[in-house]
Amino acid sequence: MPLDDIEIFKGFIETSFIDWRAGLSSVLFTGGCNFRCPFCHNGPIVEDPDMWSTIPMNYIMDKLTKQKVWVERVVICGGEPTINPELPDILREFKGLGLMIKLDTNGSNPAMIRSLAKEGLIDYVAMDVKGPLDGYSRWCGTEVDTEKVADSISFLLKGGVPCEFRMTVVPRLHAEEDVYEVARYLGPAAAFTVQDFRPEATVLDPDFADIAPFPADVMEGIRKTVRRMTASPIETES
Repeated sequence: MPLDDIEIFKGFIETSFIDWRAGLSSVLFTGGCNFRCPFCHNGPIVEDPDMWSTIPMNYIMDKLTKQKVWVERVVICGGEPTINPELPDILREFKGLGLMIKLDTNGSNPAMIRSLAKEGLIDYVAMDVKGPLDGYSRWCGTEVDTEKVADSISFLLKGGVPCEFRMTVVPRLHAEEDVYEVARYLGPAAAFTVQDFRPEATVLDPDFADIAPFPADVMEGIRKTVRRMTASPIETES
């Protein structure tokens, strides 16, 4: 597919120190998502991606080429990147530059995750787990095929590609036990990061913009328990 025909990116951070623990990276945001998580902090590009200007692929490739001497990594996030059939073509272009690639995903497309891993197009995956699978439609704001989510988790846990799992803990939606249930499901070998909810103006559901996060001491208690339940070497984060 010609680069000029690829129109999925709605945001581009040229350099970031916080989106990949491995080091300095560029970050690209795809528009659109198949979930409608009410607490999503990228609400505008999820709900109405067409209102945002598309960043041309030729521009992105030019920037990545010029800065690859000091930026060797690129993070693909969204939105949900795997809803875009053009994604493999894009990652091949990035790999052609010698870049390492991290994929942020909700795990709803295990077939694409497997394919990308098999072809060597992704070096790391961060999968968001919204909560226990038996309540997924509540966490995600829409009906979800949880078998596909479970399939993605299983593939990643079996070492399909280096990975971590993340859960954002949201008052009104989650109780502490929901976090522990996810930790038990992932198992003691999983790298599991517990994240604070961030009430921002860009949150998908405006009603969530005024919800205060769980107090710091509550979150620290949750994290201590999770650290005992998993063998994750990854520090939990806000």
